[in-house]
Amino acid sequence: MWGSLSRRLDINALNRHGLLAPGRSFPWQWSSGANVRIHVESADALRLSYRAAGEPREYRAAIEWTPCHLGGERPWFRCPACGRRMAKLSIGEVAACRRCLGLNYAAQQASKGDRPHNRHWKLRRALGCHELIPIELIPKPKGMHWRTFARKIEQLREAERQAFAATAAQLERLRRC
Repeated sequence: MWGSLSRRLDINALNRHGLLAPGRSFPWQWSSGANVRIHVESADALRLSYRAAGEPREYRAAIEWTPCHLGGERPWFRCPACGRRMAKLSIGEVAACRRCLGLNYAAQQASKGDRPHNRHWKLRRALGCHELIPIELIPKPKGMHWRTFARKIEQLREAERQAFAATAAQLERLRRC
């Protein structure tokens, strides 16, 4: 089903949907089509059943509940490998925390030259602009304060300047080769 790919199961999403009731059994599916069968054994544990590399896998994941400052409780997974507490359990060949699986975040994989471009697109998405249109034509998103909008537009101008400078430097390096 996944091969060496890993999906993250967010215990807060399960709790938000009211799925952590003991005795409950349900499928959980990601947009990629990968899925896992979850059986809540008790308030303190659930069992994950899925297929990885064509082989059936089954893991027990411990749940720990901590009190919130304003009342209620928050659930956490305990990593089956190291016992570390986390909100998202990575599921692939094995189920463990991202640290045990040696996984990192996308930003940690980006090269130094990619960072200005990533910041540029992050700011555009924050402004509700998913296309490369001129900055002057980006409309203020509904509900955003004008001062926030103006600040983000200035940040976007600077990020765009840095992204163009990074591209120019990269092209210059290629030209010299």
